[in-house]
Amino acid sequence: MSKLLPLVNIGSKSGKFKYILAQLGQKYMIRGDPNLDYHEKIFQKLQIEAGAPNDLYILGGGKMQVDFEKKKINLFDQSEAYGPADHRRSKTVLQEKYPDFTIALGTPDSNTKN
Repeated sequence: MSKLLPLVNIGSKSGKFKYILAQLGQKYMIRGDPNLDYHEKIFQKLQIEAGAPNDLYILGGGKMQVDFEKKKINLFDQSEAYGPADHRRSKTVLQEKYPDFTIALGTPDSNTKN
């Protein structure tokens, strides 16, 4: 069963939340959900979305701070369950969907709410 899945799905709400970097076949995917508190829950949601294929792997996780109004994304931290995502690879995947955003790696901006 082959589904056409978006490479990136981080919703549309600004804020700070957890994300995962996953691999499906040869494609890298980013998933983030401000409503889910655990990387494992985000991965389970992706597994359901993808139809639970055997070639879907989680590569790590972290947190992201997103400001859709200012067009900024910041990637940082790591998953306790899955280890750190490769934030550089995550940045590359995100830039495909958000080419006009500034995407930074490291400590989040303390002036941003949430």
